[in-house]
Amino acid sequence: MWFLVLFCALLFLLILFWPKTRAHLQAAAVLDQLNGRPVPRLLRPIAAMPLTTRTLVIPSVAGLVRARLYTPVQRPDAPGLVLVPGITYLGMNEPRLIAFARSLAACGLRVLTPELPDSRDYRIDPGDIAAVGDAVEWLARATGHRVGLMGLSFSGSLALMAAAEPPYASEVSFVFAVGAYDNLFRVATFYVTDADPLPDGNIERETPNNYGPWILEYEHLEDFTEPADTTAIRAVLRARLYNDPALERRLAATLTPGQKAEYARILAHADQPLFRSDKGHAAEMAAISPHGRLSGLRAPVYLLHGRGDNIIPFAESEWLAQDLPRGTLKELLISPLIAHVGTTQRPSNLADKWRLLHLLAEIMQRAEHR
Repeated sequence: MWFLVLFCALLFLLILFWPKTRAHLQAAAVLDQLNGRPVPRLLRPIAAMPLTTRTLVIPSVAGLVRARLYTPVQRPDAPGLVLVPGITYLGMNEPRLIAFARSLAACGLRVLTPELPDSRDYRIDPGDIAAVGDAVEWLARATGHRVGLMGLSFSGSLALMAAAEPPYASEVSFVFAVGAYDNLFRVATFYVTDADPLPDGNIERETPNNYGPWILEYEHLEDFTEPADTTAIRAVLRARLYNDPALERRLAATLTPGQKAEYARILAHADQPLFRSDKGHAAEMAAISPHGRLSGLRAPVYLLHGRGDNIIPFAESEWLAQDLPRGTLKELLISPLIAHVGTTQRPSNLADKWRLLHLLAEIMQRAEHR
């Protein structure tokens, strides 16, 4: 008798809290897949739905935006989520992005991954804000409802700015920014000084990843090379950023001795030349920085950043939290389980794992509310 009463009580609680329970189980499945583990058999009905994918082109004031749409077969009317990849030569074809998009869609979401026009060539342009916004509008029209907006790395900042723009703000149901920056010039200064200033006045110190300075040098290569050498050196540096060492070696072998010396200096990214270039482009960086540009934001915001992030330091999310309009920040999590925008295998405790799981579960549940 008591067993039956207890069973009924547990069943009642499970039904009553099923949306939250379901979101946490789906979040666990997504995190498992990000760490290379398959979805457990018991969770497959809610976290491994069959998908269809479609590649398309979205017209935008910033130019044509290539995109891919992931749709769960069993839920053709599923809620929408725009997932903007970071700045990478692979664009929407980056394997980790594809895996993440598929895992989210397999939980019952329509996921759109737009490719920013200049992202494959490691450039960020103010027009990219409109490209993100136009992708949001496209998916909102397709679903007939507001959609979630998630941006990774540099694109997390663009997503926040798009959600604050009047043409797009009303179409965004929430923003989830992972590894985003608040002030790009401050990030550029971090690459020179190794200093990561926090809003409370404390300063963290971290050795920057070479990837960040190389992107800045690549974008403004004319600041670091002789005019006649820029084209040849750009091709070699592009091969490095494209993670093609064989091509980099072949192209480097064709450089003159003077060009090889210039390229070596670029790879070493000496502080003074880099800082001079950064100051010369400070206004351009401000135009693509959320700082001072988020007053129109009304959607709930979730911020996630890796504590050991050495490309965009975690202090940037703390600055973002201060710059958001009052009442929009729902959660800020600085996690040791995140590297830059991917998971890491660093030792962690159960509390860290729970906080990350709970944040992702909140996102999954928020995405269901249109």
